[in-house]
Amino acid sequence: MGNLRPDWIRKVEKKIESTPKFCIARNALTRSAVGQSALNWNSFRKISHTFSHIVPDELKITTQKQSGRCWIFAALNMLRLKVAHKYKLDEFELSQNYLFFWDKLEKANYFLQSMIDTAKEPVDSRLVMYLLSKPLEDGGQWHMFVSLVDKYGVVPKSIYPDSFAATQSSEINQILSLKLREYASLLREHAPRGIDHLMSMKEEMMEEVFRILAIHLGTPPQTFDWEFKDKGKKFHAFRGLTPKEFFKEHVKVHLDDFVCLVHSPRKITPYYQTFTIQYLGNVVEGKKIIYVNVPVDVMSKAAVESLKHHEPVWFGCDVGKFLHRELGVMDLSLFDYELLYDIKFRMNKEARMNHGASQMTHAMLFTGVNLIDDKPDRWRVENSWGDDKGEKGYFIMTHDWFDEFMFEIAVEKRFLPKEVLKVVDLPPSPLPPWDPLGALA
Repeated sequence: MGNLRPDWIRKVEKKIESTPKFCIARNALTRSAVGQSALNWNSFRKISHTFSHIVPDELKITTQKQSGRCWIFAALNMLRLKVAHKYKLDEFELSQNYLFFWDKLEKANYFLQSMIDTAKEPVDSRLVMYLLSKPLEDGGQWHMFVSLVDKYGVVPKSIYPDSFAATQSSEINQILSLKLREYASLLREHAPRGIDHLMSMKEEMMEEVFRILAIHLGTPPQTFDWEFKDKGKKFHAFRGLTPKEFFKEHVKVHLDDFVCLVHSPRKITPYYQTFTIQYLGNVVEGKKIIYVNVPVDVMSKAAVESLKHHEPVWFGCDVGKFLHRELGVMDLSLFDYELLYDIKFRMNKEARMNHGASQMTHAMLFTGVNLIDDKPDRWRVENSWGDDKGEKGYFIMTHDWFDEFMFEIAVEKRFLPKEVLKVVDLPPSPLPPWDPLGALA
C-alpha cells in the first residue's frame, strides 16, 4: 500500500468501532491521561518503600526545579552524605549553583575550542551541524562532574545559594546559545588568519560569557568561612577556606577511584571494552569520558556491593519510560499499554538504542536496594525533583526496569569484579558525538 485510500480508512474505522475493547479505551483516554487509564492495579497495590539495605544518614530531598542539573545534584547528594555523617548534621547541601556556573563557563570554552578545531569542516557537515545544534546544555556526565571538582572544588550551599537563573535555566541557555553560535560564525570566518588570532578572539568571547554568567548566577567565591551547628547544637567554624581546600579537607572523597560502567547491548559496543565519545566534555584538557561496557547483571552486582557497604551509587537512566511521576515508581508492569491499546510493543534495548527510542536522560542516586535470596528485586532512588513526589522525594525502581532502561553507574573500583578491572585502563574506542551513549543526563 502506498497512498492511504478512502476505502482502506473506512474499513479500518469500521473494524475498530465494532470492537468493545476499543470503545472502552477511547472513552477512558478522551477524558483522562494515558498513565491513569493504563495503570495496572495488581502492580500498583504491590508498591513498597521497604528495603533490605539502605544507606544511613538520610537527608532532606533536594530540588533542581526547572533546570537540567540532575547530574550535579545526584553527585553532590552523594558527597554531602560524607560531610553530614562526619559533622553529625541534620541538614546539609553542597552548592549546585557553584558547579553550574563553572560548568557553563567551561562548556562555552569547550564549544568554542571545538569550533576552532573543526573550522576546516564544511558548516553543513554532520559533525559541525551536530555541535551547533547543542552549544550549551544543562546536562552532563560523571567525568564532567569530576573535571569540575578537580579544577574548582565545591562549597556549601549556604555560601553560594541558587539564583533564579539556576532554578529556571531556559533563559540563560537561550542567551548563551545565541552568543555561542554568533561566536562560532566569527571564528569560522576568521579561520584563514591562523590559530593565534582565533585563540585571541576566543579569549575576548569568553570574557563576555563570564560577564553574562556572573550577572545571572553571581560571582563564585574564591574564599569563604563555613559556620554551622551540629545535631548537638555545637558551633563549628572554619575560616578562610578555598573551594578546593574545602573539598580536600571536609569532603575527602577520592573521585579518581570511581569507574563508569555502561550497559549497551549493541554489536558496535562489545562487552568488556572501553569507549569514549568524540567532542563530549566540558573542561578542555579535563577528564576524558571513559566507559567500560558490561552486561547489565555486572552493573547491578557492582551497585549492590556498593550499597551493601553503605556507599550510594550515582547513575544515569532513561527516566521517562514506564514512570509514574507522582507515585515515584519506575516499573515495567505498572502501565499495561498492550492491554489498553490491544497492540504489542516489541522493541528490546538494543533496538531502542539503535533507532533513537532510548538513551540516558536523567541522573539520580541509588541509596538502597531490596535483596531476595541475595538478588535485587527493587531499588531505592534519591531524586532531585522535590519532596512532593514518591515517598518524600524518594523513588522506587524495579529490577526489571533496571535491566531495560539503566545506562550508566559510577562505582568505586573496590566493588568491581576482576573481569572489569582488567580492562579499566585500556585505550578507549571512540564513538561519534551523536551516539546514544553520549547523551547528557
